[in-house]
Amino acid sequence: MQSTTLQNIGKAHAALAKATSLKDILEIRDQAEAVRVYIKAAKQCHLTANAATEIKLRAERKAGELLAAREKAKNQHKKSAATTMVAAETLADLGVSHNQASRWQQEAGVPEETFQQYIDESNEKETEITQSGLLKLSGKCHVSNNSGENEWYTPPRYIEAARMAMGGIDLDPASCDVAQANVKAGVFYTQDLDGLSKRWFGNVWLNPPYSKDLIGKFANKICELEFSQACILVNNATDSRWFQQIAKASDCICLVHGRIKFLNKENEPMQSPLQGQAIIYIGSNRDQFKNCFKDIGLVLDNFNEATHGR
Repeated sequence: MQSTTLQNIGKAHAALAKATSLKDILEIRDQAEAVRVYIKAAKQCHLTANAATEIKLRAERKAGELLAAREKAKNQHKKSAATTMVAAETLADLGVSHNQASRWQQEAGVPEETFQQYIDESNEKETEITQSGLLKLSGKCHVSNNSGENEWYTPPRYIEAARMAMGGIDLDPASCDVAQANVKAGVFYTQDLDGLSKRWFGNVWLNPPYSKDLIGKFANKICELEFSQACILVNNATDSRWFQQIAKASDCICLVHGRIKFLNKENEPMQSPLQGQAIIYIGSNRDQFKNCFKDIGLVLDNFNEATHGR
């Protein structure tokens, strides 16, 4: 029975390589998931279950690539054979939710070499291959618990609102030359200059690194309150310690409508992140901040004066 299962997995692998439509790819994914469930129920070899899961994840990665291509074409007002094909098969028709589509695009962002290494190491250690395990490897996901990609650039709309709210931007302590085309701070610190080691001053704009090892350090730095005002763009990760820490120090918080489509190095919108965003304000000009951000999202006051001493 196990040899038959392996043969079917091999056929699915070959079929996936040839599949060109999203519908066909998703059918292979569903079949692989059914095989995985059967293998676990039958208590067959652990490696066989992982082989089925690998097919499922490869199908999701391929679906994510097609969906990302469609998104890029939509942003650039162009069409290609691949994106036209996907457009003809709407997500609703295929029973695919927005969250599923976002996760698959995140999976697709993991380099093939990294994905294969994850498969090999899991088999060697006899651990289970999972979607959550793959997502942890992604450096493309702009969420609170990711490990990695820090170069997501803020669209001008939000920066200009912050500039108007504070009356200017004196410092961007976590930036680069590309970002400064829009931020135009008086002073900015790059990764090499290490903004965490510098004194912050004046009106601060901050879109901090989102990797787990850095966001907490920036939260600590923010709470030193060395500056006059600050507008801080972060994910609305209200369950995280770092978000709670910054929120307690805030005077207002804007819960952004929808999800911000950050920009890549070419100033083009990237795919929507998996999480919404908040812009946290620290300073004495609450009314000005509210007026500048009222059309961007729901603005809430923080009247916990005892906590942040303002």
